[in-house]
Amino acid sequence: MVARPQTDAYTSTNDLRGKEEQNGYTWVVTVNSDNNTITLKTGDNTYVPASSNGQGGALSATAGELTRVDKGDWCLLTNGTYDNKTCYLTLGGDKRNGSRNKLEYWRYDANPTAGEIAKFKFFEVLDVTSYDVTYNYTINGTQVGTYSVKAVSGNAYPTPGNLPDFVTATAPEGTVAENTTKTIEVNISNYPFKFSLNESDTPEWGYLTGNISTDARKLFTNNTTSIVRLAANAAYQNSTLNGIADDLWRMVGNPFDGFKIMNKSGKCLVKAASGNGATYTDASATASDNLWKVYGGDIIGEPGNITDANKEELKAKAFVLRHSTVDEGDNYLNPGGIGSGTSIGVYYKKSNGSCFLFLEPEFTVNLNTTDNLVASFATLALPFDFKVASSNTNDAKLYSGAYNATTGTLDMTAVEGVVPASAGVVIKSDSKAENIVLTANAKAAATALTGNQLVGTTEEIAFSELTDKLVFGVTTQNHVGFYAAGGSAALPANRAYLPTSVLGGEKAVAMNFGGNVTGINAVVKADKANAAIYDLTGRRVTRTVKGGLYIQNGSKFVAR
Repeated sequence: MVARPQTDAYTSTNDLRGKEEQNGYTWVVTVNSDNNTITLKTGDNTYVPASSNGQGGALSATAGELTRVDKGDWCLLTNGTYDNKTCYLTLGGDKRNGSRNKLEYWRYDANPTAGEIAKFKFFEVLDVTSYDVTYNYTINGTQVGTYSVKAVSGNAYPTPGNLPDFVTATAPEGTVAENTTKTIEVNISNYPFKFSLNESDTPEWGYLTGNISTDARKLFTNNTTSIVRLAANAAYQNSTLNGIADDLWRMVGNPFDGFKIMNKSGKCLVKAASGNGATYTDASATASDNLWKVYGGDIIGEPGNITDANKEELKAKAFVLRHSTVDEGDNYLNPGGIGSGTSIGVYYKKSNGSCFLFLEPEFTVNLNTTDNLVASFATLALPFDFKVASSNTNDAKLYSGAYNATTGTLDMTAVEGVVPASAGVVIKSDSKAENIVLTANAKAAATALTGNQLVGTTEEIAFSELTDKLVFGVTTQNHVGFYAAGGSAALPANRAYLPTSVLGGEKAVAMNFGGNVTGINAVVKADKANAAIYDLTGRRVTRTVKGGLYIQNGSKFVAR
């Protein structure tokens, strides 16, 4: 059975010349020798029939003779009579874009009325020259997709098509004059997350969350028993700073082919071995198993999906994930439901819970502060690159340190960029802030901290192994610096220390922040009464002036 010709909402103002759709809208009209009847043939040599019972309409291999009934600028088409009634070609539907919009015949007792009877007007399609236009889509100069279309000579370049959700592109300027290929850099400024085109690129780490309303949010994490945190609105890190790495994810790929969703551990989300499910395993080398397509769509507005006050802001960043090699259907990634689920699976696109956010991974580090200190401090080292988050509103800064043999102090330099993984730094806040907000989402590659002699550790160091290391501390006299470890406590993970090998035998070192030197407990260095003396500018002096203020062994004193 050959399909019936259909009608749609296109009007004569739509110029289809040279476009792929042209043949679907073009008919060959032949006026028969009687100069009254016509035949209508499609581009694939099938005809509108003249049904034997007056109620057919399916395209036929043989021509049907149709009689024109003039109605001014328009005409009606009839194939004769059946059962003493005139049969007219009708639209077969009662709406402009209804599902029954298929041409068919129907019988009418009297003269035709407006009804469903189709009115026709024929337009000549002039011969035109069309060319093949191909768009190569790129991101940062790398080709990620292509689109080919027919275009009429002399017309403006056609609108780019075949673009994924959240991606836009602008047609080249000028008019079509030949077969051509154009390179177009697509616009991804509204994409819901940052991504890397290749695994070798600098990672754009983030938190991947499902059930995006805050009261039901679930965080994806690297865990041996589950991948989704049980508690809604879970904290964005484990009890230790090292644990933050478990919550870091990156998207590797592009919007056209799909993304590999990788955890800092190296594992990734993949299609299940059978069916349309999903699982979490070591990174698969097979692209068909680990690529996920990103969509916007009607789920974003589903009732209950977003209940936050900033609903519109979240809607702009929300997306759904579907496996790239599975047909539409029951295959959208789901974080285990609103209740106690801690696994991943797949569900319908409109299911509450299959909507995601990719958030900048911010976390908070507490600083040491007391009423007697003029500033607050901490040392830090992490197993991933990090920097101060843009949301941090206090004056806390990160510093590297280099020992100055001339002054016997540790000269501190502010770190303006990204701190490399495992590097040791000092955090200082002159306003005595209680914490600093950091982020692992380093949008620029980390560079080595030139001259930094602070060493970071992301593992605990036993007290017995601290004999060649000075550790950060605050004395009972509220002097701040790096000291030989006392007591028996281990140095916790995620701290920085100063190797004694870079020093001149000192058992304590003050920190010099641009001429502002932190105090050192004088008792610790009492055996160095003959140590060098410096003025407050850091210049070494050979004699003192009574009443003058100087520094010796890192402590200030008044000459007598």
